[in-house]
Amino acid sequence: MRRSLHRRLGAWAADRFGWRPVREHVLERRVAKSPWYFGDGATMLALLGVLVVTGLGMMLTYSPHPDAAYSSIRYITERQPMGWFVRGLHYWSAGLLMFMTVWHVLRQILIAGYKFPREGTWLVGTAMLVVIVTMAFTGYLLRWDERAIHAVRVALHILGGVPWIGEALVVLVQGDEQPGARLLTRLFAIHVALLPLLLGALVAWHIYLVILHGVTSHGERKKLTHTAEQQKQRYKADAHDEEKGETFYPDTMAQSGAMAGIVLAIAVVLVVVRGPAALMPEANLTETSFPAEEWWWWWFSALVALLPPAVAPTFLVLFPLVVLIGMCLLPLVDRGPERGYRKRPLALGFVVLTVVLLVGLSGLRLRSPWTGWPVGEPPALPPDVMLAPEAETGRLLFARHGCTSCHSVAGAGGRTVAVDLAEMEAPRSRQYLDDYIRRPPPGVAMPAYEGWATEEEIQRLVDYVLVAQMFRTHR
Repeated sequence: MRRSLHRRLGAWAADRFGWRPVREHVLERRVAKSPWYFGDGATMLALLGVLVVTGLGMMLTYSPHPDAAYSSIRYITERQPMGWFVRGLHYWSAGLLMFMTVWHVLRQILIAGYKFPREGTWLVGTAMLVVIVTMAFTGYLLRWDERAIHAVRVALHILGGVPWIGEALVVLVQGDEQPGARLLTRLFAIHVALLPLLLGALVAWHIYLVILHGVTSHGERKKLTHTAEQQKQRYKADAHDEEKGETFYPDTMAQSGAMAGIVLAIAVVLVVVRGPAALMPEANLTETSFPAEEWWWWWFSALVALLPPAVAPTFLVLFPLVVLIGMCLLPLVDRGPERGYRKRPLALGFVVLTVVLLVGLSGLRLRSPWTGWPVGEPPALPPDVMLAPEAETGRLLFARHGCTSCHSVAGAGGRTVAVDLAEMEAPRSRQYLDDYIRRPPPGVAMPAYEGWATEEEIQRLVDYVLVAQMFRTHR
């Protein structure tokens, strides 16, 4: 009797609210069975839901103005009831979303999830990747602390390096010739309105394509698939097979939901154990900021730090473009019939190498007190100090050649990789500095500038360092 009533109510609701097609074509559809770790897509969806809810909660208090943004974040964290938990859950969910995004991309490469007829699914997913990375980046800028302002400067440095339109992009993002109130307002609008709307549309499109084409089935991975039509027939056969297929609801949803639940539980544990991200000192647009990136960028920071200073600024601009172009071209280039990773050694090797590099570089960054972000700004001068034209040229070259990636000058820059130029044991002669810059002693982790820089540039660098080593007498 009770079961009959339940069915009648379900039928009534399906008819009146129009979700019968959804139930028949989405929930009750047959799909090919998948391992538990195929639940990463559902996990990402759950994390996005948490980010939306917690983000809306913080919007009620956050103020997107340079004079109030930092204090509003402090209020949320320290005084608002459960504010620390909401902000912490937002922070750790964002980090885990970045982790799961990388997981999802690498898994799709491993099982050839980009091959026909899923090229569109892959390309829409690539667009989602760009939006998610941008959201993760703009999110921590809104704290408006030193970490945020340094990241802003790095981002503007990257945008400024884009050929032909770099300066226009910088003005477009910051809303003025110099970063200020309009910059934070634009970042806020981008993070809470523009990107979520775009991401919502892309997620809906991506899910629709997943429903339409399914995920890479066991049969596809075991047998050669030469055409899109052959794939569709093979997937359909797997989905309707008693052993290889299952109903999406409740079988697949239960498995995907379990993985999502575990990841969300990890996020909660991290909030309780580690709390929200610690705030650094409030942002100051007129002083040098201390560089520190979020943990999901550690690998990138270490990679940049290992590059020659002259290469790093160009790498910062080209690397994201190369990755994006490569992902867009992948389904067009790799069109072979194999989909299992065991018969695709290049794909397997790429994924393994990527994981090793991500873990290794992140570990290197974790153990190091430095960061490798090139700073386009020349080191600040102590008060009341004016340089001769030759030394001033050297100061500008000091930043252009990436010396600021390692050296502080009289404490400015906060870099601890190499000696602070104003803290050397004793003043060095012009000849000593000239020789050191041209050919550093063996074992010193500094590139030889002889051959990289012109003779004129080396002399100007020497002019600047010769003066900078005396800055301590002016502090």
